[in-house]
Amino acid sequence: MITKDCTCAQGKHAAPVDGYLIDAGALGRLGEFIAPYGRVYMVADETTYRVAGARVRALLEEQGKLFSCLVLPEHPLPDYTTFGNILVHLNDPKADSDLFAPSPLPDLILAVGSGTVNDSCRLVAYRVGVPYGVVATAPSMDGYLSAGTPALFDGTKATIKCTTPRFLVADTLILKDAPWEMLLAGIGDMFGKYTGLLDWELARDYRGEYYCEKIAADVLAATTACLENGARLQERDPAVIKSVMEGFVVTGLGMAFTGTSRPASGAEHIVAHTWELQDVKAGRTPNLHGLEVCEATRLIADMYLTLRDETDDAHLRTLIDAYAPYFARVETFCAENRVPAPVRDETRIRDSVRAALNLRKRYTILYYLEENGQLDRYAALAAERLAKKIREES
Repeated sequence: MITKDCTCAQGKHAAPVDGYLIDAGALGRLGEFIAPYGRVYMVADETTYRVAGARVRALLEEQGKLFSCLVLPEHPLPDYTTFGNILVHLNDPKADSDLFAPSPLPDLILAVGSGTVNDSCRLVAYRVGVPYGVVATAPSMDGYLSAGTPALFDGTKATIKCTTPRFLVADTLILKDAPWEMLLAGIGDMFGKYTGLLDWELARDYRGEYYCEKIAADVLAATTACLENGARLQERDPAVIKSVMEGFVVTGLGMAFTGTSRPASGAEHIVAHTWELQDVKAGRTPNLHGLEVCEATRLIADMYLTLRDETDDAHLRTLIDAYAPYFARVETFCAENRVPAPVRDETRIRDSVRAALNLRKRYTILYYLEENGQLDRYAALAAERLAKKIREES
């Protein structure tokens, strides 16, 4: 259990995380983390199994702890199919049952992967009341230690509140070899904290929502550290990867500590989820989450800057001014590193803003602008400017 004293309304924060290790060669110490558990159910996908899963399975077999192993197809989605697959294989589907006893369960579910694998194991583990841990395979997203699962269900995408993993093991010698776009996606996911935190302050001051100054400050510092280290990502230095992953941990714990995704996401994530839903409904493979968040961050930041220039609200201008320098640095990073922009069509970018407003009832700049009759105009202006930047950077 990780705890943190605080001066906010909660007084003290806690998360059911026993520990984490981010270091070169960390996989070699996995045995220390699984020692308290007997039967371990390992879940990977085809890619993560090649990257780390085979080694993890060998360790589990050597220690006599392997209860079951599932290798999901490549590029799984966090949907009914994946959740059901993990649930069905909690035990050997062909095993005989005891009519007078519940199905045997593992003592631990071990996710070997990043986004979908981790999130899906989290949801299933929470639903069946079994702890889970995770072995990271890419620094591609910031949700390793969060307590919610972004899931596709009932024709929408929303975050289902669950629990945190008991532990995280992240071997930087593995992470550094992740595809370049996955490295950029991890940084891009962190960039969303700039607009997300500003949305959180907006909700605090204009809707009276709960806000934790300490958690927000920690996440802001972690995001800026990732931005600074991102300039060295191409070196694939394990020390740089470690710093980025540590930023992810701060964000994940921030969500777990506060019991809300506010420290990590705002309008930019809702827009990104809108694009993902559109792809799924059209039968297309969704783009990397972090890349979509990065693009949506640029879109929302542009809307905030326009609002700053047009509003007569001095307090609102002060809030936005505090984040404006970060928005500029994100733009510079994206231009210099040619960060891919998954959604390039100006009309789609524009229309996604209103779709995002209806996707989740969370107070953000989108709601502020809608209340003031300016949402569609701001969406059109920001979409036009972003589409132009994307063309110029190509």
